[in-house]
Amino acid sequence: MEHSMYKYIKRVAEVTDLRKKAELMLRGCTHYFPFDRALLFTYSPLSHTGEGIFLIEKDKLYSIENIKEDVRRIFPLHQSLTRNRPVFINREEIIDSFPAKYAENLESTLAIVPISLLKIVVGFVLVDKYTGEYPFSKNYLSLLSHYFTSPFLPAPKENSLSKRETEVLQYLANGYSIKEMASMMSVSAFTVRDYLSSVVRKLGVNHRTEAVAVGMRKGIIL
Repeated sequence: MEHSMYKYIKRVAEVTDLRKKAELMLRGCTHYFPFDRALLFTYSPLSHTGEGIFLIEKDKLYSIENIKEDVRRIFPLHQSLTRNRPVFINREEIIDSFPAKYAENLESTLAIVPISLLKIVVGFVLVDKYTGEYPFSKNYLSLLSHYFTSPFLPAPKENSLSKRETEVLQYLANGYSIKEMASMMSVSAFTVRDYLSSVVRKLGVNHRTEAVAVGMRKGIIL
């Protein structure tokens, strides 16, 4: 990845407003990569729902908050998010798998890029209108994945939570139960409760809901 892109990512990583950060990432995507359009979505692994945030095309930013879909109905998208792996699909696959109302607007090629935090997929980007040379270079997939994930990683902070404490807080924010957290982390439910108690204590809050709110506000979790 070229030096100017690294500098751009570092600058965006310092932005604390998530919507502004998202806008800058989309603008950088169409500037540094050979694609003319990018669409950003949030994603809930519990409901398998993707919800639109922004679309950028030819430097113009549009809200797509009216889009809300169960991704299980779109096989390549669901597979990419479930496996947390970026994929590239051609026009034929788009027509076969995407609802007609979306397929007709997606042109020629499409890259699906999951955005994950602590191995949890919290969003994804659809990048299309490829302007580069064919055949499509798969190297773009790993570059796009790194590009979109890096600025959303929480920055190290003084007196921050431990890695495990941050992990349980993010799971809590995503709606997982203590039993589900214990299973995913390969620890006991008692240990999960211990982590959560430590989180509440370290953040100086009164309960878990407040811990999630403070964690998001401080940029510890998304």
